[in-house]
Amino acid sequence: MQDIPRPWHAGVLYNRNPDLSLAMFKLLDAEGDIVVGDNEPYSVTDETDYTIPVHGEQRGLPHLTLEIRQDLLDHKAGQTAWAARLARLLPLMLVNGVCP
Repeated sequence: MQDIPRPWHAGVLYNRNPDLSLAMFKLLDAEGDIVVGDNEPYSVTDETDYTIPVHGEQRGLPHLTLEIRQDLLDHKAGQTAWAARLARLLPLMLVNGVCP
């Protein structure tokens, strides 16, 4: 960002309820081929975010925000790879009982 390289390939972000974000962090981190940020590259607060506080927390809905580095998604191969990764990992959160 702004010509400053970020070490993270992806980051999971959260505010008051980290359950889904931490579950996704563990799944992504276990992949072993990417660097995953825990509330990085920035953290969520009521002042800096709208979606999580309003649509997730205030409504009591399970939620997470996943940031994927733009250079990993600016081409078809990267988009396909991340789509496949998430299609494989998201159901694991359900199987493991993290999300109702």
